[in-house]
Amino acid sequence: MIPLISTLCQGPLGVAQLPRFWWKNLLYQAGQLDSDYPNNSRALDQWVVDLLDLNMEQTQAYLWNEKPDYLEFEEWVQEHGTIDQVANERWNKALINRPHVAPGKIDETYGDIGYAKAEITEVSAVLLNCLQDWNLYHSSDLGGPGIQTPFPPLLSSIDQGPLGICQLPRTWLKTSLRAKGLLHLDYPDCAEGSLDQRCINTLQLDQEHTLSYLRNQNPTYLQFEEWVCREGTIEPDAVTAFNQLLLEREHIPAKLEDIHGTLNRPNDGTWTSGVLLNHLEDWKYAHTTLLDGS
Repeated sequence: MIPLISTLCQGPLGVAQLPRFWWKNLLYQAGQLDSDYPNNSRALDQWVVDLLDLNMEQTQAYLWNEKPDYLEFEEWVQEHGTIDQVANERWNKALINRPHVAPGKIDETYGDIGYAKAEITEVSAVLLNCLQDWNLYHSSDLGGPGIQTPFPPLLSSIDQGPLGICQLPRTWLKTSLRAKGLLHLDYPDCAEGSLDQRCINTLQLDQEHTLSYLRNQNPTYLQFEEWVCREGTIEPDAVTAFNQLLLEREHIPAKLEDIHGTLNRPNDGTWTSGVLLNHLEDWKYAHTTLLDGS
């Protein structure tokens, strides 16, 4: 399986890459990690472990033997590592602007995405790695034997493609999974008032036309963005306002109670961010589904 949790995703500790490292190692232990993906990249994976003053062998042994959910992993990190908030913030900011500079890495990602070097000069590691994940996921997991049971949509609301629109990749994934009967039953696609619907409305797309295209044509993510450009209207101010709303959004009390119940954690008022809680809910469902099937 392609590990769809992106580099920029964070849990309560606020450390980017740590959730992706956790998920890759759980998939690896279960024999489900795509063979093109190392469970320790010797780059970002090693660096985030070093950042937290952890031992790589000890950390991987804990993940493989105990198979913790994400919150349990963060608790273990706090017990065995060092949390330096200033260093964490510096790390997170560095990841946002990190480029791919090695020709071999550019060639690899461009090849997987379908980019032509004569036409495109994109070097953002975050964007290129996301597009590579999404394209490989579409061809190998959605198009092959990779997923065999309903699964949570592990693309985050904060993930963006070249158009820079939050939620759009997640809407694409949810609808694609639902069309194949593979979206976890606790997830609606384009429910009334949902972020999916708000995203589609922001782009001035017709909802039924959009869903029909996704369900019937099964496009790659880049093909979907090309369709959005043809069929919708992209107003930069509207996109900026939507992205800001999404990033600052807090869940209503009923949703807070629901997600905390899923996490088996008391709602003490600490976690209210919609982005964070949706991450934790996604990762909890993914952990449960993986362990049930392994």
